[in-house]
Amino acid sequence: MYKFTNHLSNAKLVLVRRHIDGSSAALIVLRQNSYSQDHGTRQQPRKSRKLFWSTVGATVLTGAAVVYAKHSPEARNWLESNVPWANDLVALVYQEKSSPWKFTVDRFNQATTSISHFVFGKEGVTPLEIKSRSQQDIDADAAKKATSKDFQLPPPSLEPLYVEEKKLGTPDVDTPATVVQTERCEPARAPAAAVPAELVQLERDMMDNTKLALDSYKRASQHCKRYNDALYKIVESTVEELDKRHFSALQGAQSERDAAHEQAAEAAARAKSAIQRVESALEAGAPVPPPAAAATRRHAAAFGEQLATAEAEYCRCRDEALLADRYWDKVEAARSAFRAELAALFPGADLSARSLPSAHVDLLLVYTLKQIQFLQNQLAELQTVREQKINRAIECHDEKALIEAKVEDLIKAERVEREKEFLKRSLALQAEAHRSLREQLKKQFEIQQEVLQEKVASKEKEVMSRLARAQSERLEHERAQHKRELGAAAARLAAVQHALKQRAGAEEEARRSAALWAAAGGVLAALSAPRRAPLRDHVAAVRSAGKDDKLVQSILQSISRDALEHGVATEQELRDSFDRMEKTVLKVALVGREGASLPVYFLSWLQSKLLFYKLSELPEEEMEDKPVDYTKLDNFEIMQRARWQLERGAVERAARLVGALRGAGRAAGAAWAGPAREHLAVRQAAHALMAHAELSSLLHV
Repeated sequence: MYKFTNHLSNAKLVLVRRHIDGSSAALIVLRQNSYSQDHGTRQQPRKSRKLFWSTVGATVLTGAAVVYAKHSPEARNWLESNVPWANDLVALVYQEKSSPWKFTVDRFNQATTSISHFVFGKEGVTPLEIKSRSQQDIDADAAKKATSKDFQLPPPSLEPLYVEEKKLGTPDVDTPATVVQTERCEPARAPAAAVPAELVQLERDMMDNTKLALDSYKRASQHCKRYNDALYKIVESTVEELDKRHFSALQGAQSERDAAHEQAAEAAARAKSAIQRVESALEAGAPVPPPAAAATRRHAAAFGEQLATAEAEYCRCRDEALLADRYWDKVEAARSAFRAELAALFPGADLSARSLPSAHVDLLLVYTLKQIQFLQNQLAELQTVREQKINRAIECHDEKALIEAKVEDLIKAERVEREKEFLKRSLALQAEAHRSLREQLKKQFEIQQEVLQEKVASKEKEVMSRLARAQSERLEHERAQHKRELGAAAARLAAVQHALKQRAGAEEEARRSAALWAAAGGVLAALSAPRRAPLRDHVAAVRSAGKDDKLVQSILQSISRDALEHGVATEQELRDSFDRMEKTVLKVALVGREGASLPVYFLSWLQSKLLFYKLSELPEEEMEDKPVDYTKLDNFEIMQRARWQLERGAVERAARLVGALRGAGRAAGAAWAGPAREHLAVRQAAHALMAHAELSSLLHV
C-alpha cells in the first residue's frame, strides 16, 4: 500500500528513477540557472532590433495570409488540411465562431484543466491494477496499430458542371473543292441557355456541405481511433504502468469525436437536402441544358455515395469502441465475481447480456476487479509477512509472541469475514432502501400529481367561470354600445335619407317648374307667332308638366275648347284687324246705337275722310298711364287712344278702350274685341303659369 501511495504523491520520484535522461536534463537546467545567477552582474550587451523587426515582419505576413485565406476558399481549405490551427486562427480573427476574449478564456481554462490533470490526476478516477503483460507484447501491439492503414476518404471527383463546347476547325483536304456560289446569309446562332441562379446556388451549397461533411467524418474517424487506442491502453496496462494522462486523452478524444460527428451530421443533412432539392428541380423541368443536367445528376449521385461511405466508416470505427466485444471474457468474469452485488443493485438485470442497461457498467466492473486483485495481492503479501512472523516465533520458541500472532491472525480473519458479511448486508439493505425509496417517491409523486391535477382542475374551472362572466359582461357592454352606435347610425341614415328625399323632391319640383315654365313660354310664343295655330299641343305639354298641380289644371280649364282646336288671334292679326275695325268705327262715328238717316251716314263718312289726328297730341297724363274718364271722350278720341295703346303693346287697355265706344262704333268694335279678349285670356293664363313655375322653383331652391 505504501508503494501505491508513493506512486500517487511522488510522481516526480518515479519519473526520475525510470527516466535517467530526464533527470540529467533537469540537472543541466539547474546548472544553467545557477550559472546565469553567478554572472548576472556582468554588463548587459546592447540589445539588437533584429528580433523586433522579425516580429513585425512575421505579424504583417501572418495578417496578409489571414486576409487572403478569408477571401480565398481554396487557400483556406489548403491551410485547414495542411497547417494545424490555421482555420481556427482565421475564424478567431474575423470572429466567425467566438470573440477573441471568449477564445482566450476557453483556452486558458483548457490549459489549467490539463495542467491540473497532469499534476494531480483526474478527479474521480482511481488507478486500478490490470493484469500485467510483457513489454514486448505491448510494443508489438502499438507498432501493429501504428502501422495500420488510416482511413482515407475517396477523393471527390469535382468536375466542372458546365463545360464550354470545343470549336471544331476546318480539316485540311488535299482534293480540290468545288465552289458553289450562293446567296450570303448570316449563320443562325443558337440562343444561349441560361442556368437559373437558384439552381447554381443549390449546386454550390451541395458541393460545400458535402466537402465539409466528408472532412468532419474523416476527423471523427481519426478521433474515434484515438479513443480506441487510449481505451485499449487503459485496459491492457497494469496499475504500475497506468498513468492518469491516459484518462485525459480518452476524455479529450471522446469530446472531439462527438463534436466532429455533430458537425458532420449537420453538414451531411444540409448536403442531402441540397441534393434532394437539385434532383427535384431537375425532375420538375428546370431550364438547364441536357449536358449540364446530366453532369449535375452524376455529381449528386457521387456526393450521396461518398457521404454514405464516410458515414459507414465512422459507424464501424465507433462500434469498435465497445469494450464488451473485445474483452467479453473479462467482463463475464467481473460479472460473476459481483453477481450478488449486481443482483442487489440491479434487480431483474440479465447478467448474461452483452451490455447492461446502465452506461459504462462493464468498464467500471473491469476496473473494480483489477483493483480488488491488486488489493488481494497486497493482502497476500501481508499474510505472507504475518506467517513469517509466526514461523519466526515458533523457531524462537517464544510462546507469548506465538500466541499473540495466532490471536491477531484469527482476529484479522474474523474481522475480514465480518466486514465482508457487513458489506454484503449493507449493500442489500441499501439496495432495498433505494427500491423502497423509489416506490415511496413514486407513490408520493402520483399522489402529488393527483392533488396537483385536482387543484389545476379547480383553478381552471374558477378561471373559466371568471372568464365566462367577464366575457358575458364584456359582450353585454359591447352589445349595448353596438346598439347605441346602430341607433345613432340609423338616425343619421334617416336624416340623410330625409335630406336626400327632400333634395330629390326639390330637384323634381325644380325640373317640373322648369318644364312648366318652358311649356307656358311655348304658349306665349304661339301667341306672338305671325299666324294663328292650335294650342292643343302646347296645352298638353303644360298639362303633362303640372299634372299633379291643381292650380295648373284649373288655369288650363279656363282656356276654351275653340282656342285649343283653332287657336286664338295673334298680336299681328289683332293689329291687322284693328286697322279695319278702326276705319269702320270712324265711318260710323256719328251714327247712334239705333241707327240714323242716310245724310247722317254720309256726314259721318265725310268726317272720317276729312278728320286727321296725331298720337303725339295726347295729353301727358294719359301717356303716363294716369286714370282718365273715358265717358267725356267721343269715338274719335277713344280710337286715337286705343291706337296709341296698341302700338305700345297694351292689348288689354286697347280692348278696354274699344269696349268704351258708343253708338254704331261700339257694334263695329265688337268684332275685334271678342278675339282680343280670347287672346288676353290665353296670355293671362300663360303668364299665371309662368309665375307659378317661377314661384315653385324659388321655393325649392
